[in-house]
Amino acid sequence: MHPHRRLMAAVVTALVFASTAFATGAAHARGQLQTRQTGIDLPAGTRAARLVLANTGDAPILAQIRVYAWHQDGSDDQLERSDDALVASPPIVEIAPGGEQLVRLVRPSAAAVPGERAYRVVVDELPGDPVAGEGSAVTVRMRYLLPAFVRAADAAPAQLHCELERQGEQPALACRNSGGRAARLGATRLIGRGGRELEVTPGLLGYVLAGSARRFPLDAARLAALDAPAKLEVSLNGQPAAIDLALHR
Repeated sequence: MHPHRRLMAAVVTALVFASTAFATGAAHARGQLQTRQTGIDLPAGTRAARLVLANTGDAPILAQIRVYAWHQDGSDDQLERSDDALVASPPIVEIAPGGEQLVRLVRPSAAAVPGERAYRVVVDELPGDPVAGEGSAVTVRMRYLLPAFVRAADAAPAQLHCELERQGEQPALACRNSGGRAARLGATRLIGRGGRELEVTPGLLGYVLAGSARRFPLDAARLAALDAPAKLEVSLNGQPAAIDLALHR
């Protein structure tokens, strides 16, 4: 793997794959970064989208916005710089206390995309004045990782095929999306042949991009208590879906 891709894979591993934020340090922040969206969507024919950032604290904050092309290698997510990635304008903003800032995400080309393109928008709260952070106040840095999609015209809906991999110490749910739109997997549970259920997650499990595959690790001890999983019940792009499972040993 190219060194830059390895680096970006490490960045991805360190993040939560949703529009989630994490903070380092104690909770005595004077400024706090928030996003008003959980994702970015550019319908076919659209060249720009809006991202609204907010500062809910009582001191100004700086934020940096970067966009990476998002791919999946069958096992994990990969982010990399790309010439056709969305452009954030402006890429660095200062947000006043209690204020908001509009950032435009612009496609560099007006040409229609032949297939759906996926990106991750990384929004970082930049460190403030290090002197101001000394004493009782502790600097808190926030990071948001937002999914962004440039849609293709007349794309086929997501079509998910999943199997349960039980070999080795780390079982996994392996899914492939043969459709033309990304599959967002929400609340997920496995159903055994005898009717027993195992909740995988009550919220977001992750995404399987169009024409891509992704593995989701499972807890081996919990899975062992379930008799021969036969079906996957999942919220697929906001709609309930039941998928018959293949078993891969």
